[in-house]
Amino acid sequence: MKVKGNGVDARRASSIMTPVVLVLLALAVAAVMILATGKNPVTAYSALFYGAFGSPAGIINTLNKAVPICFCAFAVSMSQKGGTFNIGVEGQLLMGASACTLAGIYLNGLPAVVHIPLALMAGMAVGLAWCLIPAVLYIKRGVSLLVIFLLMNSIAGFVLQYLVLDRFASGNALVPATEAVKDSAILPYLVRRPGKLSAAMIIAVICAAVLYYFYNKMVAGYEMRATGLNPNAAYTSGIDTKKYMFYSLVFGGMLAGLGGGLEILGNHHRLYTGFSPGYGYDGIPIAILSGGNPFIAIAGSILFGALRAGSINMRAMSGVSDEIVSVIQGLLILFVACQYIVKYFLNKLTVRKSPFTAFDIKKGGTHE
Repeated sequence: MKVKGNGVDARRASSIMTPVVLVLLALAVAAVMILATGKNPVTAYSALFYGAFGSPAGIINTLNKAVPICFCAFAVSMSQKGGTFNIGVEGQLLMGASACTLAGIYLNGLPAVVHIPLALMAGMAVGLAWCLIPAVLYIKRGVSLLVIFLLMNSIAGFVLQYLVLDRFASGNALVPATEAVKDSAILPYLVRRPGKLSAAMIIAVICAAVLYYFYNKMVAGYEMRATGLNPNAAYTSGIDTKKYMFYSLVFGGMLAGLGGGLEILGNHHRLYTGFSPGYGYDGIPIAILSGGNPFIAIAGSILFGALRAGSINMRAMSGVSDEIVSVIQGLLILFVACQYIVKYFLNKLTVRKSPFTAFDIKKGGTHE
């Protein structure tokens, strides 16, 4: 007969519930902070939701903001799969966007079907190259990834300022920016009214499907996941763990560079210093919350996109500063650090103790 309360199913349920609980905790704590300022958190969250999803224009704005966050989450997730941690996705996003912009400006006389892929490939290549130095130093010399990635992020920011404010500055832009990319480099639009939604979201979904297939159906994906789960056991089994650590970093940089390129070709069509309000850092908690599942990462990116898209309406309608969005994101990061505590209590709630639990796990959940 079947034994109810199977431990494996309960743990799977708790792993799905954990991200939801963490998000709700962050929203609850932020609500207390809003209440402490004399504002109504229900009104604030209602205005936030309406600004993000209450109109077609709001939905389009949310999806547009979700795309670069999504690719940064993909990049961080890939590094985690390989047993590393890529905190440098913000710099890789900036450099990928810069390369894509220059390719969009200076590659002349090409049809869109050629120009767009070449520009995106330039962004991917430079994003990958920007990750090479940290990857090599980490694999060969054991240099701390945290330190060198933060340094590379700062350097990327200064390079972006040099490109925008000096070397490739446009004299016609209303704000400091480069020239606009050629029309042949602009991504096609799925929707034009009441706002413009480019094909970048479709590319994100396709990329998620490819990553899911790679992680779960290919030998290289299995070996990468094995490296991330237990590098010592993977090495003992004959897996080249250093190779997969290296690949997880540089190909993650490639994904971040692609995200930066899509943001330029799909939305801004020119490069300026403030085009990324911290998309790379937004991708970090999403990657952790999603557990490396690229489709869940898309959902988390839409959530973060909604926070950014709805914050202006929240400030206008409820008087709550849009900085509360940064508070919610910071709380999420804090609670992500405590996720194992949350999982522990969820397991306590969902796993019904039974004398056959251990037997069920071994025998596939049945006991005759």
